[in-house]
Amino acid sequence: MLSVLSFPNIGWTYNWGNLSCTSIWKILTAVRGAWKQNTFVPMMLGGNCPSGVLGQVGGMLELAEQIDAGDSPDPSRIYLPVGSSCTISGLIVGAVLARHLGMKAFSNDDFKIVGCNVHPGIAWLDQTFGFHTNPVFGVIPLTISHSVKSACAALRDLGGPDIQADALEFVKTSVSIRTDQEVVGTYGAHSKMTRSVAKLYDEQGSVVDNVGEIKRPLWVCGHFVGKALAPLLRDLKEQAADSSSNKIPYMLWMTKSAVQPLGNVDEFSILLEENDVVKQWVNEGKAESLLRPGRVSTTDGSSGDYRAVMTKVS
Repeated sequence: MLSVLSFPNIGWTYNWGNLSCTSIWKILTAVRGAWKQNTFVPMMLGGNCPSGVLGQVGGMLELAEQIDAGDSPDPSRIYLPVGSSCTISGLIVGAVLARHLGMKAFSNDDFKIVGCNVHPGIAWLDQTFGFHTNPVFGVIPLTISHSVKSACAALRDLGGPDIQADALEFVKTSVSIRTDQEVVGTYGAHSKMTRSVAKLYDEQGSVVDNVGEIKRPLWVCGHFVGKALAPLLRDLKEQAADSSSNKIPYMLWMTKSAVQPLGNVDEFSILLEENDVVKQWVNEGKAESLLRPGRVSTTDGSSGDYRAVMTKVS
């Protein structure tokens, strides 16, 4: 939120503290206008739109190139958090496109993409109805089925191959959605399990590249990354305990960027003008990462309390 407020090209903002009949009409009018114009690319929640999904496809193809070049192992599973389903839909389309292009990556018959829910309500829908992957819900935006179809249509319209049938088949056979309530917990916060995993990483974890050089550490937040890292570590532990299992690599797709961008606008002053609902949310949030220390408070804080974890961009 602070990153968004720090950039000057934001026309207007809406948040959950402003909910009213007037604001809802304002939102609907703005959404309609955004989708009718041709100057800018409208971005839905979590960046989930064909352009956003295709951006993630590009990331998956980049990984495929690294695997083909021998710079990265070819994982048997990729774990990632699922919010708007933008990222996981892009990884699905990207894996199918890489296979279509004859690349070596993701060719293992056992390859799976493991999506880990971050919202308890959506986790319940997935557990009960298969919400994200059931074709019945493929007409609903922000589901994996809908996002994959929309991205494949955009790829085809841009002159790329028609891989929609293969992508939807991949969703059926090679996508696993986790709904563990003990991991999901509350939306936007650590569960007991993810908190313990984040603490373990802060104390013992590291990021090392393919030549052994230590890189910038992960930010294991409770909102997203911890909810994929916890199932990954649990599955790795089960794999290690199974003497008959082949030891195959698992990969965490880090959706929480290590770079938190900071623009040229004084975002903290804008935050102080927000409504009481937002400020209460800000003040109740706890900064728990030992590797990324920082706090945000509208009562006794300042921008100096958190800007050290942000990166100035122009």
